[in-house]
Amino acid sequence: MTYEYEKEKILIVPTNDLMKVLDFQEGLVKVEIEQIKNLIRKKGVFKDRNLVENDENFRQIIPYIVIKTDEKYLIVKRLETQGEKRLHNKYSMGIGGHINLNDYNEEDIWSAVENGLWRELNEEVDISPKSDLEFIGVINDLSTPVSRVHVGLCYVVDCEFHGINEKDKFEEMWVDKFELLDKFEKMEGWSKIVVRYLFNHSNR
Repeated sequence: MTYEYEKEKILIVPTNDLMKVLDFQEGLVKVEIEQIKNLIRKKGVFKDRNLVENDENFRQIIPYIVIKTDEKYLIVKRLETQGEKRLHNKYSMGIGGHINLNDYNEEDIWSAVENGLWRELNEEVDISPKSDLEFIGVINDLSTPVSRVHVGLCYVVDCEFHGINEKDKFEEMWVDKFELLDKFEKMEGWSKIVVRYLFNHSNR
């Protein structure tokens, strides 16, 4: 057994309950944010990360925020100095991470998601949002063992961008929608799902 995450408790939901909300669809699934809030309020719990890291009966909740300014999107290359080895040297469109027990104020478990979302954003980037974050759907990727134990809550934020906070972990670049295709094959799986969504919704 690995003790890498021994002291970390993260927010999860049962896979079966999540799949019912998603109507068993894959990809970037359009659902109302209220459905996700209700699911997390009813079924969300914090569990030891060690116990759920490879357990497909549960999904670890990951806010996944796509950053844009005007018509350019931020993509980052995850360097070998950052923690998740499975994503080293992959390109990502999303900023985000696990929701942990420190994000929970014991009033409303959904508030842990919002707190964790902003914590992750503030840790990784320096931005000034021009408007509220826009929830665009749930990333449900069943293609790999890693993706089958995570689920992404995908948001887009249009912002003024001031820089990457962890320059030793990420390499940044800005591309328009069509330039995303140049990096597509080197993207991690969720980013590929988001790119497909952008091209299927030309008003984005």
